[in-house]
Amino acid sequence: MKCEADHSLRSKKMIDDEIRIGKPFKIEGRSFYPLVKIFHWKGDHAESYSLSPVALVVFEGQMKYLIPLDELGSSQELLDLVSI
Repeated sequence: MKCEADHSLRSKKMIDDEIRIGKPFKIEGRSFYPLVKIFHWKGDHAESYSLSPVALVVFEGQMKYLIPLDELGSSQELLDLVSI
């Protein structure tokens, strides 16, 4: 979580984002785990949330791979989020 304060305006705002694992689903023997980014912004008089797809982690037998849906910094870090 990141917090920023602008002392000249005497206002505070909070910005937070995290990547979460969605509900898995199966297609033809493959298990798919959607990864989404949840963004939360809160100011003095307003609050906002957004949800963005990041990637799908796919398990096929003993293999695990990533299908990116957005620009990714660390694919391995996202793959490590999902384990079965």
